[in-house]
Amino acid sequence: MKKIRTLALACAAALLTAMAASPLTASALYELPKDKAVHASSAILVGLGATSEEDTVLFERKADTKLAPAAMVRVMVGALAIKTIQEKNIDIDTATGTYTLQCDNLITGTGIRVANMKIGETWTIRDLLTMSMVQTAADACVTLAFALSGSETQFVTDMNHLAKEIGCNDTSFANVTGLDNANQYTTARDMALMLRYAMTFPEYEEMMKLTEYTAHPVSGGEAITLPNNNNLIRASSPQSYYSRAVFGKTGVTDGAGYCLAAVARDGGYEYMAVVLKAPETDDEGNFKGLLHYKDVQTLFDWAFDSFAYKTLLSKNEPTGKLTVNLAWNQDTVVLVPEKDFATVVDKKLPVDTIIRKVTLNEETVDAPVTKGSVYGKVELYINVDQKLGEVNLIASESLDRSQVLAVWAEVQQFLKSPWFIAGVALLVLLLVGYIILNVVHNRRRRRKKMKRVKKYK
Repeated sequence: MKKIRTLALACAAALLTAMAASPLTASALYELPKDKAVHASSAILVGLGATSEEDTVLFERKADTKLAPAAMVRVMVGALAIKTIQEKNIDIDTATGTYTLQCDNLITGTGIRVANMKIGETWTIRDLLTMSMVQTAADACVTLAFALSGSETQFVTDMNHLAKEIGCNDTSFANVTGLDNANQYTTARDMALMLRYAMTFPEYEEMMKLTEYTAHPVSGGEAITLPNNNNLIRASSPQSYYSRAVFGKTGVTDGAGYCLAAVARDGGYEYMAVVLKAPETDDEGNFKGLLHYKDVQTLFDWAFDSFAYKTLLSKNEPTGKLTVNLAWNQDTVVLVPEKDFATVVDKKLPVDTIIRKVTLNEETVDAPVTKGSVYGKVELYINVDQKLGEVNLIASESLDRSQVLAVWAEVQQFLKSPWFIAGVALLVLLLVGYIILNVVHNRRRRRKKMKRVKKYK
């Protein structure tokens, strides 16, 4: 890969909108079985669909609790870096960054993991980005921030802006290194959103899948080979290795505990798990420094063993009816789903137990009705209140308007109109008035006639 391709800004905007509306904001559908244990303070398990809109939150534990991300901050660093590279059309194999005293001052004395870069050394953007992500090299990450944004401060500002754009409302960044800071926090749900967003860049996954990486400085220093510090994907770390894992990012600090965000694939299924603040050992003192790996493995194994992708609603399946006026030979139209609806559910879940809630935009409509027009939606639930998703309901056929019925409807409408009622009332009043006047007039005539008769008697 000589150069990261430029993506259309319109596509990026559409993606951000989609991410902002991601179903990761939904509540979890299932509880972890009693024979499964997750030790992390916060966790989330997501079944990944073809798009972010089709993702399903299967399990969560305090997924909205704000916690320190440690080096998992690099998930956003990598996503923003690739986005910036594409927008600025940067050739990552020719563009460079230099490790300066200013960069060094941000690292020295922190004890954070580094690639041992020396002041004055120059590296390509590719090397800086890959070292930052694969080995969590803080010196490379700070240099990358300066190279792309002019300073760590500006890069962090851009990270915060991007986090808001993709819907991470409980996240704040203060640095790119992952050092604990009161203003640097995230949640398991937000971290899942960030990783899902990063996955939309093919280059991100390609980079994160590397088990090791060799970087060559452009000037100064010597080539260096760095291992991926995510032991979940390294077969050389048998206690942590998980064969279904594809990539992920770890993080460890005193404040953050042990953290991990990872993606696993097998048999056409794909799951994402995030755990934050796992302890160093379990209650018996086992798995020192490995519990974040064990937690993720537990969630992945449960997902692969217990869930399946099922079609719960078929396109063109009769799902509701809509009353139609002014059509000559029928007064209803059948509504059907706009598309198939399929998602990851418990393998043992009977499809006929899924609750369908139909909501119409209007109770009745006047013809004409156009086939394919949206007239409502159907929501699918399990356990009464746990929503799986929703699909628009559309008309299954077109119905023409009857002109005869339309005219008659207009006549009926006119007969019910205030003007017509007022006119009838006025006519009645005039008629009553005429009758009264006529009666009075006739009485007067009879009286005059009686007077004349009496006069000549």
